[in-house]
Amino acid sequence: MVDWAGLVLKCSYYYGHLIGLTNFEFDWATGRVYTSQRSTVYAMCIGVMFPVLLAYRWVGRGKFNLMFENANMLHEYVMVLVRGLRIVAGLFTLIGRWQKRRHVMGLTRSVFRLFRERPEVLLMCRRGILIKVFIAVVTDSLHVLFSVDTMASHMDTGLLIGQFLMYSLTSIVNLAVAQHSLAMLFLRARYQLLNRELRQVIDESSGLSHRPPRRGVFICRCCCLADRLDAIASQQGRLQAMVVKIGQVFAIQGLLVYSGYYLSTVAVGYLTYSIVKNGPEALGITPMGLVLIAVWCCFYYTDALLNLFVILNILEEHRATTRLLEERTLFAEGLDVRLEQAFESLQLQLIRNPLELNIMQIFPVTRSSTTAMFGSVLTHCIFLIQYDMEHF
Repeated sequence: MVDWAGLVLKCSYYYGHLIGLTNFEFDWATGRVYTSQRSTVYAMCIGVMFPVLLAYRWVGRGKFNLMFENANMLHEYVMVLVRGLRIVAGLFTLIGRWQKRRHVMGLTRSVFRLFRERPEVLLMCRRGILIKVFIAVVTDSLHVLFSVDTMASHMDTGLLIGQFLMYSLTSIVNLAVAQHSLAMLFLRARYQLLNRELRQVIDESSGLSHRPPRRGVFICRCCCLADRLDAIASQQGRLQAMVVKIGQVFAIQGLLVYSGYYLSTVAVGYLTYSIVKNGPEALGITPMGLVLIAVWCCFYYTDALLNLFVILNILEEHRATTRLLEERTLFAEGLDVRLEQAFESLQLQLIRNPLELNIMQIFPVTRSSTTAMFGSVLTHCIFLIQYDMEHF
């Protein structure tokens, strides 16, 4: 039987090499992560190529954006801002991969170690991996198709370079986001296994506290449960440290990606209003282009929600660990001292180190903050529409 999840992960790994995002080697058989002259030189050449193409396109003549060649100035400002942020995000993602190269390699080793310890993690993540990669591939493909439809009657070298640059840098950001999402998906699955193990320990401890057997057997079972609980505490600390480390490594990229989602959503809202008001022809959008934009938006925001939910689900799993430990209050008295101390140690560990995810200490990633961001997006869309109605 073909391991589709493993095959997809390998394809994404080699695709990362192709576009210059991955600048180290990984041995799939042993889990060895190392640098090589081949991967380093190739990634450096790709990294240098993008600023050169950007400079050439910037000083070259011709229209930078055909889609809004008949649009008003406000449309131009909005789209230039969105596209400019995507270019900046792509360049900073490449720069960040070189700055955090050793950290990314260390995280790759850690994630592979999780898989080697518990191979069922990959089976638990298989559906999520396939869905994530499928949506990412379709989103990038729709981007290409829309670019081809836009350039159908305006083909020249400058436009080809511009579209290639935009697509490549956007693909770099999308792949980096996908790698982050897949890593968090693995960690969430490992958290689920940890909570299952904790659930078993709590159930056995509860039964042991209410029906203690003979003294010798009772102490042996308590010591065994305490050892399992210590192992759970150690694994929980490792998982939380990895989650925090991933957030630190991808901090700047996360800020740019969130800003991109924010501005793109504002732009889509304003664009929708402009199409309803003036018609797609006024913006130079063909009927096929309009269909591609609509389908692209569906996949783009589905992908964004998947990235958000995988982070929120990790927070939920962490809170589930805390809630499970609260059931300790239902135990009867008389458990062994060592087992009681193991429970107290794990509870203190969770209290001392609460899991909080944020973007560069600026934007906390929670359900309430996400809801507030949606409200802010709606407010800025209204501002743009009001300005358009007044001046255009």
